[in-house]
Amino acid sequence: MDNILEIKNLGIDVIGEKSSRILVDNVSFNVKKRGSLGIVGESGCGKSITALSIMQLLDYPLKQTRGQILFEKDSKIIDLARVDKSYMKKVRGKEISMIFQEPMTALDPIFNIEYQIIEVLKFHTDLKKKDMKDKALEMLKKVGIPRAEVVMKNYPHQLSGGMLQRIVISMALICNPKLLIADEPTTALDVTIQAQILELINELRNVYETSVIMITHDLGVIAETCEDVIVFYAGQIVEETNVQELFNNTKHPYTKGLINSVTSLGDKTRPLYTIPGTVPIAGEVISGCKFVERCDSAMKICSIKEPDLIEVSKGHKCRCWLYDGRDVNE
Repeated sequence: MDNILEIKNLGIDVIGEKSSRILVDNVSFNVKKRGSLGIVGESGCGKSITALSIMQLLDYPLKQTRGQILFEKDSKIIDLARVDKSYMKKVRGKEISMIFQEPMTALDPIFNIEYQIIEVLKFHTDLKKKDMKDKALEMLKKVGIPRAEVVMKNYPHQLSGGMLQRIVISMALICNPKLLIADEPTTALDVTIQAQILELINELRNVYETSVIMITHDLGVIAETCEDVIVFYAGQIVEETNVQELFNNTKHPYTKGLINSVTSLGDKTRPLYTIPGTVPIAGEVISGCKFVERCDSAMKICSIKEPDLIEVSKGHKCRCWLYDGRDVNE
């Protein structure tokens, strides 16, 4: 297939003793080979649990209840939602790697950096111990770690957030995965380090020809690192297109709100824009459009019937009654 990953009708629920609630509802998207896809939206929209479902790392009470996660491995199409745990262990870290939000919690505080990088190689390669150490050292240098020989002997608490994030990236890429999932990789980093980390991910993506899923709430990160983008809201995709089209021809009122929030930052002539209200509680049942209570363009039908995700122009999809084309009074 032309894509390294195809998500089809993904559904994730939170399972209770007596009932369940839908957190991610009928989500479908593709990641191109050697492509970069951005997933953007406010906290609580379902971005991270979608990524965790790809890695098959959802813990109870979260459960993938619907859909397929199709991944190309060794020229075969594998549904990761149907494989057993032992198979998935071989995929994680080798075929698909993930950079988690907090580098400090992604690393084990009781082991030094050398031990933790070599553990990845032990699990996924047959290299000799010396070759593993050399490869780990080489990878640290590639991600811009100064004095890599010294840093190898350090423990996580001895290093800065920026250094730890580079180390996490080196661990994620050391087995040359086909797909890298970066979940808020610049969270808690200062602006200068953020720029360096994003530049590093772009450079390494080109070197290793790795496909990337970039998960963030920051449209600036999307603009800098991605080719295609999907906008999440309340567990659904509300807009999907390429990055240029998203910024130049924004369709969904929610996406427009996100962009206005960013562009108003540098404009001293007008107040800072914020989208009114808050994201619905995860799993809350809402009749009609999930954005209706926060939308300036809401119509009568928006509170009654949920819009479909439809193609409004070639390659540009939107979930909004403004572009549905049907009689909104029907």
